[in-house]
Amino acid sequence: MGAVEHLKTLCCLGLPPESAMIAVAPVLHEIIPHGWSRMGIYASDATMGSVYAENPEWALYRELFWGFLNDPSDIMGSLNLPNFRATGIGWTLHRQGRGYLDGAWYREIEAPVDSCWWLDAMIGDGGQTIAAVQLTRPRSARPFTGDDVQRLDRLRTWLAHAFRRSNSGNARQENEAPISTAGAPVRSGQLILTADAKLVYQTATLESLLRILAGEPGNYTRFVPARDSLPAPVLKLLRQITGAASGTSNTPPRMRVSTAYGVLTLEAKWLLPAGSLPEDAAKDPKSCLIAVTMELHEHPIAHAARVLRESGATPRQTKVGIQIALGKTKPVIADELGIQLTSVTDLTRRLYQTLDVHNSTELATKIWLDQRQCEARQNLRRAGYNLESPSPPKLRARTSPLCSPPVRSR
Repeated sequence: MGAVEHLKTLCCLGLPPESAMIAVAPVLHEIIPHGWSRMGIYASDATMGSVYAENPEWALYRELFWGFLNDPSDIMGSLNLPNFRATGIGWTLHRQGRGYLDGAWYREIEAPVDSCWWLDAMIGDGGQTIAAVQLTRPRSARPFTGDDVQRLDRLRTWLAHAFRRSNSGNARQENEAPISTAGAPVRSGQLILTADAKLVYQTATLESLLRILAGEPGNYTRFVPARDSLPAPVLKLLRQITGAASGTSNTPPRMRVSTAYGVLTLEAKWLLPAGSLPEDAAKDPKSCLIAVTMELHEHPIAHAARVLRESGATPRQTKVGIQIALGKTKPVIADELGIQLTSVTDLTRRLYQTLDVHNSTELATKIWLDQRQCEARQNLRRAGYNLESPSPPKLRARTSPLCSPPVRSR
């Protein structure tokens, strides 16, 4: 089944707009090949309250972006607002020739994140722009063409359906999918802190995650000052891990936080030299550093849709399969999807054949449990266990993350 039909299915799942941006990004790559995308949800005053960029380093240039956007002589500053009002598409293609590659916008904004050619589209709902999509390509690739504009234009109605705010629909989906069923990680980062919460180092990929955790707007059109302190969940983790070291707490220093973008997982660990024991931290916690690793996981509904699609399910089977994985009965599914009960039964039978499962329990296991087993294997690898060894696992020697490469986004 084509990528366009699966994208339409994703756009109709009732995901929160922030989660929808993450969910549609991989499918857009198949429809219009490009390097990476950035998307934003607009407010009525042309500011963006929610932003998702596949390249996490984009967050490092948001203040520069804001400066260029307010310069009417610049390509973005001169074109953004008129096209916001007109719900335009492809408005920068004609400006990406001539002296574009010598301009400050390309040199300071696009080049550092390997983005040269870009295709823009405002997404409108009821004649008003509610979102924007920008697909980028590196300088080594060919520029976007009119054919690319037409392909993206045909998707704008569906993307508007995905990105519009619908509080009742969003609340319904989030209640149906508890955070214990978080999907695959789409971004990760790490903080290095002292026991008294002083920041020593953070990876470049973490800035957007901290903003999501703190509930701060990802505003790229109006400057928002940096935070004065760490988000409350990070401080809570520090209290848990230091409390465990002093014997005043036995709560594991890890947590899950549900957000509009998906589920954030946080885990705190002591940073110890190679060969040291965790008990060493208990002797003098204030002399040790703490690493807090954060991961953003796709929305559970988006995860279920992706697993079903990758397993060969059709869009109609995917819609039914998601509901089955959430534990709903066939009559309820028929009522909620507005189709006949016989259609649900037939789609279920075909879905089971496609996925080589025999009942709803096996289907749910394939969607949810297989993901948890994968995460468990990843956690063991992080802890230093050799999963490939036929003998009982042995703990590998550790090195301090301060001497290792930063955590990179997937």
